[in-house]
Amino acid sequence: MQLIFSIARERLASAPLMKLADSIQWAEVEKHMQADYWRAAFRKGGRTPYDYRAMFRALLLARWHGLPFPALEHALRVRLDFLLFCGFDGNAKLPEASTLSRFRSRLAEAGTLAAMFDEVDRQLSAQGVTVNPAKGAIIEAGIMLY
Repeated sequence: MQLIFSIARERLASAPLMKLADSIQWAEVEKHMQADYWRAAFRKGGRTPYDYRAMFRALLLARWHGLPFPALEHALRVRLDFLLFCGFDGNAKLPEASTLSRFRSRLAEAGTLAAMFDEVDRQLSAQGVTVNPAKGAIIEAGIMLY
């Protein structure tokens, strides 16, 4: 599986989503999250929590593509560019829609989600990059297309 990811990273390096990921200074975004606090908040026993950086990047994808969490969950399983953008390990279990929703809610309740989104927007704007969030996915005959 690691060989597949290595080849995919190489071949998708010039894809728009990968270029976007490379243009963001993630450490500046993560300062708003106070990583030590969040690691403790999400670690209450049970299995190891998902990487908070990958989870936030997934929230960005949902925002930019207008994806509800069930559609984002599916997209993370079928789109290599989404998986690589987030940094999830291809061998690991991926988050379910309810996990993504709870993560978003916790960030929003703490007041950090808006600050993190604003920091990403500020950085991209400073580079002359505009990401226009989608208004929603196309739904036809009960089948969601994205």
